[in-house]
Amino acid sequence: MARVSDETRAAILEAAWHLMAAEGRLDVGMAEVARAAGVSRQAVFYAVGGRAGLLLEMVRYRDTLSPHAGRLGAIARGTGADAATLHAYVDVWIDYLPEVYPVAIQLEAASLTDRDADAAWRDRIFESGMRLGLDLVLGRIAEAGGLDGLTPTEAGDLCTSWLVPSAWRHLVVARGWSPERFRESRYDLVRTVVA
Repeated sequence: MARVSDETRAAILEAAWHLMAAEGRLDVGMAEVARAAGVSRQAVFYAVGGRAGLLLEMVRYRDTLSPHAGRLGAIARGTGADAATLHAYVDVWIDYLPEVYPVAIQLEAASLTDRDADAAWRDRIFESGMRLGLDLVLGRIAEAGGLDGLTPTEAGDLCTSWLVPSAWRHLVVARGWSPERFRESRYDLVRTVVA
């Protein structure tokens, strides 16, 4: 398979993100992305493969542009094993959420019926994303005896349900909560899982 330059790949991924975030739709076609990036459709396929690759690489690339992803990784790989560590992780995620929300909420919704969107969603939230970091932090807290009657998996399930983009959509976008009120409510919920 032919390769494209890093600059071309970045232009493709930026164009895809912009189209999907600005237009609020995941069904942006490869030809649209190519046009927006100023490249051929073939270059898009060389850069990312098909639609599944585009969605996955687009959200992974977005992580490389944000300091939040690096901060989440540092906390997840760190040594902290207490409520303050969990709060720090949640804090950084909540700072990152508005940045990724326009595409993340589409991926979350589409993951119910679209295999490609589901693959990208699972990768970014569960397998390589937010949940993986939560599992690392909660595992250390559990080893230190700091979970309040929950297994790390149960605590991770609860925390994930409180932090997914649909929680932000419901409370901040639909119900008009301020981002700070959302943050404080997540702190309140997280305190229920840490002894």
